[in-house]
Amino acid sequence: MTHNAAVCAATQRHDAAFSVPAERWSVDFAAATKPKMTKGKHPHKRSEGKVLNFDHLVFWVGNAKTASSYFFTRFGFVPLAVREATDNRPIQSYAVRLNQITIVFESPTSSNSEVTKDLTAHGDFVKDVAFEVQDLDELVRKAKEGGAEVVKGITEEKDKHGVVRYAVLKTYGDNTHTLIDRSKYKGVLLPGYEELPADVLSTTLPATNLMYIDHVEGNMADGTLEDSVAWYEKNLNMHRFWCVDYKHDLVPYSCINSASVINRDENVLLSMNEAAKGLRPTSKASEFVKAFGSSGVEHIALYTDDIITTMRNLKSRGADILSWPPTYYDLIREKLKHSSVKVAESLELLQENNILIDFDERGYMLQAFTKHLQARPTVFIEILQRRNHRGFGAMNYKWVFEAIERMDISKQDSSENPENVKKTDAA
Repeated sequence: MTHNAAVCAATQRHDAAFSVPAERWSVDFAAATKPKMTKGKHPHKRSEGKVLNFDHLVFWVGNAKTASSYFFTRFGFVPLAVREATDNRPIQSYAVRLNQITIVFESPTSSNSEVTKDLTAHGDFVKDVAFEVQDLDELVRKAKEGGAEVVKGITEEKDKHGVVRYAVLKTYGDNTHTLIDRSKYKGVLLPGYEELPADVLSTTLPATNLMYIDHVEGNMADGTLEDSVAWYEKNLNMHRFWCVDYKHDLVPYSCINSASVINRDENVLLSMNEAAKGLRPTSKASEFVKAFGSSGVEHIALYTDDIITTMRNLKSRGADILSWPPTYYDLIREKLKHSSVKVAESLELLQENNILIDFDERGYMLQAFTKHLQARPTVFIEILQRRNHRGFGAMNYKWVFEAIERMDISKQDSSENPENVKKTDAA
């Protein structure tokens, strides 16, 4: 397979995998503190509990120790803590952290566990998106009132570092949300975890500067998108998040319908897609559901304030990055000639580092994607940066589609006119 054909194939497998990241007011994101997202109209404030922030993500994997090591070497995370398996809890957990991003990898040590069953059904996957919350009791009461399935009621765990209170709710597919009140806890992560020593590679390999979770995106089974959005409105005191990108009719290119919800403080964004008819024979949402076996988390978007350096360092660490046809960058150069936006980054460097750009008259955003992290074509990572752009990167659905068409036409012309190719080569 030629390089361009491989690029095209990879592009089609991911179906561009474009996301609906959280919008922020801040432009340069120089501060480490996570800024709020764009203000939108939403119902008046209530007295109920609320989601405060992403606390951590939980991956269920076949080998937690190996998976965590992959995130050390490829993505620049550092070891955080370990919780060893016991007879009462036959699960081994390894936690990693990078700036404000915490990920826990869990593996079963028994063939009879729920983890084993779900791994058979889905492969390695994001099982839980945990939130730090305010007024846990009220949130759980409201969720029960709304009909949410409570997997685990309010539970208290403690050690010498204090007390953590939490509850677990079931959301779409086999996924859950752990709601955590850690206001009286000072430990490294949670009770039962022991801090891990630093990894030697932390000071050897270049830093990736991934700062925080921008958003988590899931793909829904057909006909479940609206119910999933309503679940968050009803049970977690979140509201719909609207973006200017939604005014564009991009369904023919994306082959998905999308919706998003955001918390009251507008710093936790969850995006959801379901399949829709378009110009492609299939949709990334339906392909995901087929491979995964149900609705589930498709990708995690991580924010950086210097995407060129981040992507360069990720590639030097050996991360598998999705590439794009060169005709995409030709197309972008043409479009920028007719735009008032001034791009600070070199387009040559964007192309060299497989970075896409979306823009309007106000600013632009930059985004890149890893290949799938596991055997099934399901979960991957997005890396993004914003420069005063209020969109979600949705135009890239169309632009990558057009770039692939250009590449196909160029191949066809070369095939039909081999003499032109010889003349070009000779020149």
